[in-house]
Amino acid sequence: MSRLIHMRAILNQGGLRQFDHQERPYAMSDLEQQPEKKAISRRTVTKAMAWSVPAIAIAAPVPAMAASGGGGEILPGRAFKWSGQSCAGTPGVPGGLDQNFAYMFGFRIENTSAKTIYIYSWTLTTSSSVTFATAGAFPAVGTAISAGDYVDFNVWANSNNSGNLQNILTTVSVDWGHTWPTIDTDPHPDDPMVQQWTIPSTPTLPSAGYAQCTVVGYVPL
Repeated sequence: MSRLIHMRAILNQGGLRQFDHQERPYAMSDLEQQPEKKAISRRTVTKAMAWSVPAIAIAAPVPAMAASGGGGEILPGRAFKWSGQSCAGTPGVPGGLDQNFAYMFGFRIENTSAKTIYIYSWTLTTSSSVTFATAGAFPAVGTAISAGDYVDFNVWANSNNSGNLQNILTTVSVDWGHTWPTIDTDPHPDDPMVQQWTIPSTPTLPSAGYAQCTVVGYVPL
């Protein structure tokens, strides 16, 4: 016992607490005074670092279109010579079309957003020596286009020329919103939708393979 006490005194003077495997172990009371320190595992450190990462570091940015509801796009289509008098009374076709100088333009509006959009207004203009005066369109303003869906539009116009017109530079602009009949006044990144394309020719419907007075809707270029 005196030898064990002497050894402890020497160790305590040096500020150490060490177990000599050649001596008797300390009493339980001595061991309780020095709780065992567990080493921090590599896995524990990794977990702590992961939880300390700010949430903003893993947050993906939200596209402006998705945040505002988005809109859609206009797909350019063909145009055809229209017989105004022979086709008078065709459902959806406006009145006042000339027998020899009327034309029908077509395009498609696709709703590429996640919300329903409504068509508020449209304009169709051309840049050529030939002039057009729009008479109406089908379907009418207020038409709803569900998310991921599309609507085919036709616009009729009278011209100062009656031939198969070539290379007509056409621009279509469409105003839209997410409410109807109340007009949506929220700003949108792609309002109005605008598309410009060149129509290569304007054949008659029969020469293009359609029956006379057919509202063909959207026919791709």
